[in-house]
Amino acid sequence: MKFRYRVCAILLICVLSFSNNLVAAPSGSPDLFHDLKEYTRYLESSTGLYNELTEIFTQTSAIDDLSQAVLMETIGEENALLKKRQMSIVIEGKFKTAKTKLDTLYRPDFKTERFRPQVKEFNEYLKKYTQTIRQSLEDTYNLFDASLTRDLSVVNQFDLRSRRTIVRALEGENQLLKLRMGQLEQNNPSYHLFKSIVHSNQSLIYLIKARISEMEKPEVTGVSNYVPENGTSFVKIANIELSSSKRAVEKGTDTLKNWAQANKNKFSISEGFKNIFQSLILSFDNSFHVELKINNAFQTLLSEYPSDQSFDQVNGQIDTLIDKRMSLQSDRIQLVAEISNLGKAMSSSEQ
Repeated sequence: MKFRYRVCAILLICVLSFSNNLVAAPSGSPDLFHDLKEYTRYLESSTGLYNELTEIFTQTSAIDDLSQAVLMETIGEENALLKKRQMSIVIEGKFKTAKTKLDTLYRPDFKTERFRPQVKEFNEYLKKYTQTIRQSLEDTYNLFDASLTRDLSVVNQFDLRSRRTIVRALEGENQLLKLRMGQLEQNNPSYHLFKSIVHSNQSLIYLIKARISEMEKPEVTGVSNYVPENGTSFVKIANIELSSSKRAVEKGTDTLKNWAQANKNKFSISEGFKNIFQSLILSFDNSFHVELKINNAFQTLLSEYPSDQSFDQVNGQIDTLIDKRMSLQSDRIQLVAEISNLGKAMSSSEQ
């Protein structure tokens, strides 16, 4: 069993809403195009920081693997200490850089109120996420130190802490996604994309809780008067959440088609806007396909419970899919920048 049921690369916030802002863009005012450009610069800055923090989160798994190797006696203590020290230096350097970027995050100069709430919410989220990353690092270091003692009760204690930190991180992401959903109509494809991610996160949360319940059994903890919750019950709830995520993907795919049909004329004022519109539709269609593949990967893990024989293979698949999710998000940020540039050029030519 892995120390952490670490599919932490699943953490990715879709900060760009496919919202009425984009519908209004082709016929928008110069102030809107100005704010779109400012928002794009903010997105590039903030999502870059988010990705760096998430990379730190996932890199700590190498130290977790080292802890496991110490317990399995496949590496000597002196060699393990040296490797842990080397990895920690790199990780701490990246964390220090990320904190500096958080303090100097781009502050957009908006002329309207349209994007201010999203920026405020994501700034607050980044601060909390940075704190979660710090806690995860401490959990990892403590777990490594515990492995050197060979005291399995101490190892179990810090392993439990690390898993609970992952749960808190996923719950924090879901809180932000739900805020974004509250700002969107249900005829908006982003609403269903966010909903699918919320439910897949919830599925992962319950799977982690199932593993936690295994570790809280009396024969593991040595505490005879504590009865943990049943892991199988958590897996049943995880399956329900996963089914909800799949339904959100299906609904989102249908909503995207309807949205495209209803708004294509609004983007027909020039070839440039037409091309952006088609690229946006394709991007979101690809995103729904990626979320469905993530759901299928999770389904494999749930169907094998309590075994985790496919964990390494499935984890690799999910990492690849998360990279694709991030790439699609980056592409959409660039499309927003193109909308801003085309709109500003059009406004200037009309003056």
